[in-house]
Amino acid sequence: MSYDVSVIMPTARHDYSIMGMKDIHYLKPTLNSLCNQSFGDFELIIADGIYERRSVYHDFSKMPFDVKHVPVHPNHRFWLDRKRWAVCGTLNTGLIHADGELVVRIDDCSEFDEGYLQRVWDGYQSGVWPLAMHIRYLEGKPARFDEEYRKKGYEAKYSEMIDKDRRFNILNRMYGEGGIVRDTRFPIVERMGGKMKAPHDWMYGYSCFTLEAALKVNGFDELFDGDKSLEDVDFGSRLDMAGYKDLFTLDVDHSVIEHEHEPIQEDVIERGLKPIKCNYALYLFNRYNMRWRANQTKLNQVDLAMIKKETLKVPCVPAGWDEGKQFYDEDCEGELFKLWAENAPVFDLRMERFDLY
Repeated sequence: MSYDVSVIMPTARHDYSIMGMKDIHYLKPTLNSLCNQSFGDFELIIADGIYERRSVYHDFSKMPFDVKHVPVHPNHRFWLDRKRWAVCGTLNTGLIHADGELVVRIDDCSEFDEGYLQRVWDGYQSGVWPLAMHIRYLEGKPARFDEEYRKKGYEAKYSEMIDKDRRFNILNRMYGEGGIVRDTRFPIVERMGGKMKAPHDWMYGYSCFTLEAALKVNGFDELFDGDKSLEDVDFGSRLDMAGYKDLFTLDVDHSVIEHEHEPIQEDVIERGLKPIKCNYALYLFNRYNMRWRANQTKLNQVDLAMIKKETLKVPCVPAGWDEGKQFYDEDCEGELFKLWAENAPVFDLRMERFDLY
């Protein structure tokens, strides 16, 4: 069956993880708001990193739209099985199952106004790919950068920034005392008149793209897995290199609510581990080499040398970092980096889709 839109949501979160809403299942705001969409021709794909362990299942047959709740595909869970981030593998699982012309990527713990998907589709029909900006909600209301947020908010409690004081200084500059906690792109778009073309490296979070484009670039680059960051920015960059230029747009009137949530449980994704490599180095590697089609070849020694070199310098290593301490696991010389290098993913999403059916 085909659809206009496939909504893909990657997840591996426990059932009651929204901060301050302990009795609300984390899928409820998302499902309720999708039920109320004015746009109707879509499916929802929930690519679930803990599908086999999920304690609460919804009867998705009662939804007014089709739902595919699927486990992460065996070919795409190498790092997930090692309790490290596997966002790309999870998203690629969603792409394998997608039957929509347009893919709308969302995050969990999200909530949308009734016109959200219609705006996305209308934008696509006019020749652009709308991106959405988020506003954070804490305990069911807009979050503000105040004492309450500093005690409870996700960025304040669980940010992986190195220095606590530096983190709060950054957040204060971003939001201002008492300011709304929202997407950092918002004030820029507002200054540009409320609507603007977005550069490729602004493609993150709530986004859209055609299924054909995603298959052309062979999905999200799973070299980014093992660690978390920039996988969506790299995807936007590779779409740009593949010829999908000047399509991303931002509009201050196109936004999504993201409820503050607890981190993924440590028995799923371990916290406090040193990163294997710098994902910004991988982003640069793909840009320098015009490597717009991902997950096709193994890395050679020249590739690995470039990635290591970029990983071990600023900005991958924070300026002022103590040279006596290793920011990355064994400075990319240990068994973990070797495991990552030797298990670079090689697959073709088109063939996997064919095999699925």
